Order: sequence, then C-alpha cells, then structure tokens
Amino acid sequence: MTPFSKTASGTIVAGFSAVEADIIGDLAAQIAGMLVDLAGSRDVDPLFDSVGIGGSAALHDDPAIARLLPDAYGDDADASRDFRQLTERGLARRKVTNAGIVIASLESGAGDVELDEQQSQAWLRTLADIRLTIAARLGIESDGDEGEADGDAAESLRELYDWLAFVTESLIDALEQ
Repeated sequence: MTPFSKTASGTIVAGFSAVEADIIGDLAAQIAGMLVDLAGSRDVDPLFDSVGIGGSAALHDDPAIARLLPDAYGDDADASRDFRQLTERGLARRKVTNAGIVIASLESGAGDVELDEQQSQAWLRTLADIRLTIAARLGIESDGDEGEADGDAAESLRELYDWLAFVTESLIDALEQ
C-alpha cells in the first residue's frame, strides 16, 4: 500500500495492490451485506416506515451487528429500545451507503484511490465498521485487549485488524495535512 496523502488540489490519494483493494472491497461488501436487511426492514412499525425511520426493539443477536448498532443507553433498556426503533434503519442505510462508496472508489481506480472530503469520511466510517466487526469476531472489547489469539484464522484476523488500523491512521494523517 502507498499510504494516503493530500494532493495540492486537496484530494486524498493512495495506492493499493490488487489483493489489498480486493480485501478492502470484499470486507466493505460484507458490512453492507450484514446490514442491508436492517436498512430495509426488521420489525417495521407502519407509522415509522411511512416517514422513513424505524428499527427493531432489541439489540441484534449477532455480536458484530450489535457492535455496529449498539444500545444508545447502556443503563436504560427502555430508552435504548425507543432510540433503536427510531434510528436503526437510518443508521444501517448510512453504513451500507458508506460501504458502497468505498467499493465504488476501489473499482474505479484499479488500486489507485482518489477521494474527495465526503468520500474520505465514508472510508473512515467503513474502515471503523470493518474493524468493529473483526473486533467482535475476535472478542476484542477494549483498547489493549488481544481477544482470541488461538488458531491460524484468529491470527490472520488479528493481522488484518492491525493492517486496517494502519490504513485508517494513514487516511487520518492525510486529512490533517
């Protein structure tokens, strides 16, 4: 990977090998795939649906989706339920849209990525979503937590998690230039 940098015109550019671009694109597609049904409907209230909002009443069973769409109020189940019912669908839609922006930017550049400010923000959000999903799969709960380290699959996921941290840091550094 050629790290992200800001050009004189203000765009953000980076270069990815074909394998790296495929990995990020595939992971973004997986995020979109996990959330696309929630972006459409799940336990839809007809009134909420008529104004484009909605969501389920409970935290999702899949730990990765629960990490992407967490309770808003950890100590108040009723407030969390109400908040989720009003915001889950919209949040899931935005996450799917952001993942689509990442995928499209990778497909258009054959590994070279050129991003404007809005695309850069979509990349940051999607990279964070991918890392949250991997963290949930590894059992990482907080900073410094190594999660599950047994087996080749867990080790590979951990290496991917760390590499995505580098990609994210590179993008943040470029945006701050």
